[in-house]
Amino acid sequence: MELVNRAKRPTHPGPFPIEFERRLAKRHILPFSAYQAGLFVSDIVLAFLAFAGATYLALPAGYMAGWQILGSALVSAMVLISFFPVYRLYSYHLIYYKKSHFVTLVKSLSWYILMYAIICFLYKWPKLFEEHTLIVGAVIFLCASGLVVLTRFLSEHIGNFVMAVGISFIAVGLYGMIFGNEVYPLVQNPLAGGAAFLLAALSIFAVRHVLVDIVYSRLLKRHFRRQIVIIGTDEEAWRIGKYIVDTNAPFWVAGFLGPTSDEKQQMEACLPSKRRLGKLIDLPEVIETHGIHEIIVTDKDMDKGTLISLLDYCLSRRIVVWFPPSLLPIIPMKLYIDRFCTLPMIRLCVQRTPELFSALKRVVDLLLTGPLLVILSPVFLIIAAAIKLDSRGPVFYKAVAVGEGGRQFNMLKFRSMRPDGRSDLHKEFMKKFIKGEIPPEANKNGVLKITNDPRVTRVGRVLRRLSLDELPQLINVLKGDMSLVGPRPCLPYEYEMYKSWYRKRNSVRPGITGLWQVAGRSEVLFEDMILMDLYYIYNRNFMFDLAILFETIFVVLSKKGAW
Repeated sequence: MELVNRAKRPTHPGPFPIEFERRLAKRHILPFSAYQAGLFVSDIVLAFLAFAGATYLALPAGYMAGWQILGSALVSAMVLISFFPVYRLYSYHLIYYKKSHFVTLVKSLSWYILMYAIICFLYKWPKLFEEHTLIVGAVIFLCASGLVVLTRFLSEHIGNFVMAVGISFIAVGLYGMIFGNEVYPLVQNPLAGGAAFLLAALSIFAVRHVLVDIVYSRLLKRHFRRQIVIIGTDEEAWRIGKYIVDTNAPFWVAGFLGPTSDEKQQMEACLPSKRRLGKLIDLPEVIETHGIHEIIVTDKDMDKGTLISLLDYCLSRRIVVWFPPSLLPIIPMKLYIDRFCTLPMIRLCVQRTPELFSALKRVVDLLLTGPLLVILSPVFLIIAAAIKLDSRGPVFYKAVAVGEGGRQFNMLKFRSMRPDGRSDLHKEFMKKFIKGEIPPEANKNGVLKITNDPRVTRVGRVLRRLSLDELPQLINVLKGDMSLVGPRPCLPYEYEMYKSWYRKRNSVRPGITGLWQVAGRSEVLFEDMILMDLYYIYNRNFMFDLAILFETIFVVLSKKGAW
């Protein structure tokens, strides 16, 4: 547990010298590695040349200026590779496996075909709409309705589809700036557009094969391999270590950390060059000695408190942490399982620009919340009238909540209880819930929440079942106290009961909905909720937020976990 205590201490003064901390921080902040830069430059240059050449050859001489050809080629190249980061085609863990590398490359390039079709439609739809208004309108309505229905079954692709549509609109806008009233040439000549796409795709395939399979994997192998340590000495640790060695993965396994185990002799026999480096407490020294970049955790006997402290310790030093899904069975309920050298694993990593993401997320919150409040204003009025007719008291309930950094604010909700309702019942329940004294079977249907609360009014019960009581928190989003997506805020007396590592969930702005709401929602234990919040904090991005918002719609409609 010493590592737990270390992780809870401030950086300075801390258990290590200041110089040690600085070396760790400097080593692991790698905004854009050399291999990524090489791949990106080759991708963009090849795509640019393909589109520029196809545009130049397909058009009559003097049809357009040279800068227009170059500008449109650059936009087209960016559109072509826009899904490469989504499919992690610059990922160190995937590109070294030829089959998975080229399969994901095909998937990524396939989205360009959809975007090209959307761009053609955007150029031609005004004329189509003018000539066939009813037909085009009906098709758009049916497509939109079908998309809403399919989001439930194709949730992993809906974010990509929305992204494809957005990129297509941006591309058309950029083409408009370049060509004015003229139509983008490769829309006028689909044959040239198809030729440019095929030429770019084949060139990227060929050059990536040379760079990854020959230059990176063979000629410069020692310069691109990363150091990794496995925390665990069980069979799973041995299996993963052996897989990395047998498949010639781009990692050096420095060794194993953890207690001695029955599998130790088997491990040393199969992996004679990989030794046990010590116990968990020795991790800081191992990181410094071996220059560890990433860590895999397989120790199933590690309690959750130690695990969370370990994650916090490593991630604060920009070290990516992986662990098998079996280590935390609650995580894979609805989360995306990542790949470590093609092995299914869960990844936790620190964002490289969290300040930029937070600023952009705030802008998105404002852009979405304002129109939502206007659209929902009739619903607000209906609910307010129902509350006033059902019981005496105010329409809104102001709860003092704890948000980002432990700061308190007034969280708004539609009043769902009688004004004279006491909070003792909730305090006692939360005390037991946080301590893990309420198992899932304690409540009907396994819901870890107060059910049949006598303080709730008739209208309040309906509001809670439909999650409408939380709509006023859109106002909190406008004020900046909350975000649309994030860990749920807690009450002050809950916050006081938190262990120090629980409070990590309060390191970001709380949200109206979050990962816990869509993955567990009152059906998971408290520490599992903390783990899901931490997973979100360390992996949050716009696509993740979008997926949570979409999933929230279906969770609310199904009334799952609502009481």
